[in-house]
Amino acid sequence: MIDNTSNRIEQQVSALRRTNRRRYAFQRMLQATDRLLWRLEEMNRDGVKTVPRRVRAELRGVVAAMPNQIREPLRDTGHVQDTLDSLFEVQERLFRWRYPNWQDFDPDGEEYDQVAG
Repeated sequence: MIDNTSNRIEQQVSALRRTNRRRYAFQRMLQATDRLLWRLEEMNRDGVKTVPRRVRAELRGVVAAMPNQIREPLRDTGHVQDTLDSLFEVQERLFRWRYPNWQDFDPDGEEYDQVAG
């Protein structure tokens, strides 16, 4: 009886851990891409043209955990600007994966000139 109860508790704990990993996967991937985008933006600002090996390795590690359709646009050419542009595309796909109806919009666009009253 106690063995059966212990087994069921272990199964429920394992199921809860799997659920939480899935639930927080988006946040982990978003934070990782944000961290890398920030680093690449700083390199771009400072005039660095080539992504250092350790940053490229970190980048590959981050996107390796993502679904194929999300990581597909990543261009690991070693050039800061190419990597930066492609990582923005990866992040956009990440948003579309998590929020299928998500729309990227221009807040300065004409359709936002009128204020609802």
